[in-house]
Amino acid sequence: MKCSNYVIEDHEWWERRTPCKCPICGGFLKWEKDWRTGDTQPKCNKCKTELIMLPVIEDGMELNWGKICPISLPQSSLFKENKDK
Repeated sequence: MKCSNYVIEDHEWWERRTPCKCPICGGFLKWEKDWRTGDTQPKCNKCKTELIMLPVIEDGMELNWGKICPISLPQSSLFKENKDK
């Protein structure tokens, strides 16, 4: 499975996630908030692949870094056409 790394830098008023690139196509990610759970999950703007953040857990504590991995196939028809060539 192809994944990319991420790091969260917490500040009182600002949160930055890096890198913000899709592990499938390299496109930029948007961060969608699930209003039911309050969790924020990435989704690729280019290939529309749904992704999940998998944080590193150490001694029962979730750390501010981890992996971003795909949980669906690319949804964009442009991505599918280029892949077939």
